[in-house]
Amino acid sequence: MRQIMLTVRPLLLCAVLLGAMATQPARSVEATGMHSSADCDRLCLRSMADRLVTSIARHDPAVLPLASTYAATENGVPAALPMMSTWQIASGTGGRFYAIDSVSHQVFFMVSMREGVADALIFGRFRLKQRRFSEIELYVDRSRGDGGFMFDGTGPGHFPSVWTQQIPRSRLPSRSALIRAGRAMFDPSVAGLPIAPYCRLMENGRLVAEDPKVLKWVDPGGNGLHPNPDGTLPIPCGLPPNRPVDPLARLVVADTQAGIVISIATVQGVVQPYLITKPTVSAFIPLSLLRPYMDMLRHQRAAGVFTLPALRGMRASNTTVQMWRIFDGKLQAMQLLEHLQPPSAASPWTAPTTPDGSIQ
Repeated sequence: MRQIMLTVRPLLLCAVLLGAMATQPARSVEATGMHSSADCDRLCLRSMADRLVTSIARHDPAVLPLASTYAATENGVPAALPMMSTWQIASGTGGRFYAIDSVSHQVFFMVSMREGVADALIFGRFRLKQRRFSEIELYVDRSRGDGGFMFDGTGPGHFPSVWTQQIPRSRLPSRSALIRAGRAMFDPSVAGLPIAPYCRLMENGRLVAEDPKVLKWVDPGGNGLHPNPDGTLPIPCGLPPNRPVDPLARLVVADTQAGIVISIATVQGVVQPYLITKPTVSAFIPLSLLRPYMDMLRHQRAAGVFTLPALRGMRASNTTVQMWRIFDGKLQAMQLLEHLQPPSAASPWTAPTTPDGSIQ
């Protein structure tokens, strides 16, 4: 029954966008060597991450030491930092979470950002060269619609302890083991890891849980999960063979001191209605998982009990960050960070270009 849940339920359908690398571009963490001794160590990288967050809260990108020529995007769109809305409208920042790769000199960050009375979720990465920001890749989710389904803008301030607890180095994987795990995220031909019994999925700062009414449609017998206090059912980690594939997926961070590996991919799919809710919301469904989801929709509509207005299915793509924490040889925690894009969107970080922007 667990496999049924992994392939048909929309929350889990969103949560199984498990990233890997069928082929990696030249700037992956595997191909990136150490820079000179003038570059940051781990503590310096953390300090620079704090500096980036502070500059956003103060609406002042000018305080950041930028390389003479740098690359930067906001929600997949190239722009100079002073032109980005993130630095214009933030009214404060809250909880933050960093994964640090001192070999590739990259930091992946998740930060709660305050915008008036609302909480947004910032996530992305930066790379340093000679203690200057040479790359900044930034995404901002302000609602469930930005990410595809789940959302909690305050998530980085209250992560489950499995993400934050200190683990002895002897229990953590090597860098090569992290990289192998990163390859399995978006490449079903690469073997995954054993999954810890209590591994739980997160998506856009929120633990993934399913409405029990959905199980009546896809798993009437139940699967033995113990309900949360609010009656929802927690979703376990999973690595189904029909997970999406992106041959241009990028493995960006391998944090050997925390046992965290992160890849970024672009997944093509369809935004479909999620009929169980009142009012009816929607969910992003990858193309590789669309057929079982459509089967479920047909059964629900045939029942004649869902009569509220519902979104018509529409094509979209999804920038998907997959983040795993690994120790004791097992996958202990899994999180997706997603930002919806127009249909057939491509990442400017994978397009081969010359310094002046022309295609190679």
